[in-house]
Amino acid sequence: MSFARSCPTSSPTRNPRQGLASFPTSSLLKEMSCFLGILGLFSVSTLLAGTEPPDLPAIAKQTRPAVYLLVLQDEDGNTIGAGTGFSISSEGLLVTNQHVIAGAHSVVAKAENGGLFPVTRIVAIDKINDLALLEIKAKDLPFLSLAPDGSAEAGTRIAVVGSPLGLEGTLTEGIVSARRRLPKERRDVLQISAPISKGSSGSPVLDAQGRVIGVASFLLQDGQSLNFASPSEKLRLLLKKFGPSTSSQATPPTSPVQNKPATSPTSYVVKNGDTLSRISRDLAKRGINTSPEEIRTLNHLPTNSVLRPGQILKTPTSHP
Repeated sequence: MSFARSCPTSSPTRNPRQGLASFPTSSLLKEMSCFLGILGLFSVSTLLAGTEPPDLPAIAKQTRPAVYLLVLQDEDGNTIGAGTGFSISSEGLLVTNQHVIAGAHSVVAKAENGGLFPVTRIVAIDKINDLALLEIKAKDLPFLSLAPDGSAEAGTRIAVVGSPLGLEGTLTEGIVSARRRLPKERRDVLQISAPISKGSSGSPVLDAQGRVIGVASFLLQDGQSLNFASPSEKLRLLLKKFGPSTSSQATPPTSPVQNKPATSPTSYVVKNGDTLSRISRDLAKRGINTSPEEIRTLNHLPTNSVLRPGQILKTPTSHP
């Protein structure tokens, strides 16, 4: 059976100022109409195969317990930045971007349930692909699994879970716009349309099954939805060299993961809109009775100090 069909053709004209090819509008519409007619000969289900939208509520519920807010501190314990990381094994191995932790004296990972885990070791760094593996002292953690190599292609529906501007557990959606090679950086990246912001760096980019296809890395501000991620193939190579045994990260959770805190929180991470009075009330709900003035004195805060989201405050039961 032949699908040959004759369509009208037209020649482009070139704008000498812009150097751009353009077509006469009427001719272009005729050719588009003809093309769409041919397109109709093919099954819509074939053309849209693999583009079903992900179940976003299920993905959020399944993956958030494995995603962490990373709080970066200087030598004095002051917060100097924040990013996102996620657990890739049940044994306390986290993934983030190399640039997230660059320049930090220490890093604290905050879980969805409020548990705080100091990063004890930088396991490995891949500067070219902007990846880092971190270790925290915890066991039986919920974790994410990697998607098969090459499964992320243009048009793949995705979701990103992270902490843009310190807003933990934020979920955005989009598609893989393209796979690209950055020759100057000698780096392969995924171009994605899912919105990301400062603080999203290190967030897992997930497919419709909640598997990691990339790690959010950077964005271009001179444009719209020009966001980029390191592909999971590069992360898999890093894990083969420095990661856990395959048995600890080969099987994803088959049901919504349970949030299992290994330790109780010993500090308070400031949220957007927090005041000392609100923090005092929040701590009281956790069984820590204190006052705004006691928190101020303990943390050496000036009278009119402004609290920053992601800032870590000592509580009366915290270690100095």
